Amino acid sequence: MATVWNELPSFSTLLSAYASISAMAMLIRTILNEMVPERMRNYITSKIYDLTAAYFSSEFTFVIEDRWHASDNQMFRAAELYLPTIIGPSSDSILVGFDESSDPTEPPKRSIPVDCTITDDFQGIRLKWTLSSIETKKYYVPNKRFFSLTCKKSDRERVEQRYFPYINKTAQAILSKSESLNIYTYDQDCSMWEPAVFKHPATFDTLAMEPDLKEFIMKDLDSFVERKEFFENVGRAWKRGYLLYGPPGTGKSSLVAAIANYMRYDVYDLQFQSVRNDSDLRRVLTSTTNRSILLIEDIDCSTKVTNDRTKVKENCEEEEDDELKHPYGTDPG
Repeated sequence: MATVWNELPSFSTLLSAYASISAMAMLIRTILNEMVPERMRNYITSKIYDLTAAYFSSEFTFVIEDRWHASDNQMFRAAELYLPTIIGPSSDSILVGFDESSDPTEPPKRSIPVDCTITDDFQGIRLKWTLSSIETKKYYVPNKRFFSLTCKKSDRERVEQRYFPYINKTAQAILSKSESLNIYTYDQDCSMWEPAVFKHPATFDTLAMEPDLKEFIMKDLDSFVERKEFFENVGRAWKRGYLLYGPPGTGKSSLVAAIANYMRYDVYDLQFQSVRNDSDLRRVLTSTTNRSILLIEDIDCSTKVTNDRTKVKENCEEEEDDELKHPYGTDPG
């Protein structure tokens, strides 16, 4: 034992070797800094990091952005509904509040703040959620938000095949049990829908309408909900349109509210004056959620159609006057 100990280098020798290695490393680093451009150094560093992370890291991260293919990411919306239900003592922060329909004597409603970390256990899988937000440079474009879901690489397939469908089903159950509805108005400056609590007492029981017509609309709505597969089989979009016309005060808005309360669908109130162009209109329409009502009021007063019709009517009246003054004139056609 003493012989082995005597063969070990002394402390001064180790210190001298460490100093020599450190000096050599600093010299190499100085040479690289002088000869290799900064962008090239950053690129090499990032590649080395990615290579080591791919081979030595045991974690995998799913990124779930709020937008997917120019529309709302339904997986992101499902996570927004699901995660507040699993917030536990391990979470470092929580967002709470009341809305107009809440009972102030009950606990406040929960939501997920930015940079909050939430852990979840699913069938023996340990998962970690984090909500992040990136500020955009354009003032009229909303901030980009996304969830980061981290798990072990060995659990990646189970998360995709089992965990994500479980979240979607849970979110649908939460929506079906929701007691309050929302009405959304489009904010042109922020290019996003602004929600508010939808509270309207109109129902089909209180609506002043002919009984036969009322029963027809209710049956038509029920048939629409139950025939989603039929629309898919015939290659048509699963949507239903109603055109309501009449002077103010005849119950058009009340009928829309009764349909929303009957279907338990949120309402998106769109004014065409808040839309800049066709691409903006496409983004507005695709950002609405499924199982919702898109309400476009005064559609004939929101575009140039009314002005064009007025001009056509005036031109027709002028032509009629000319024909009366000159009954034997040439045909203007």
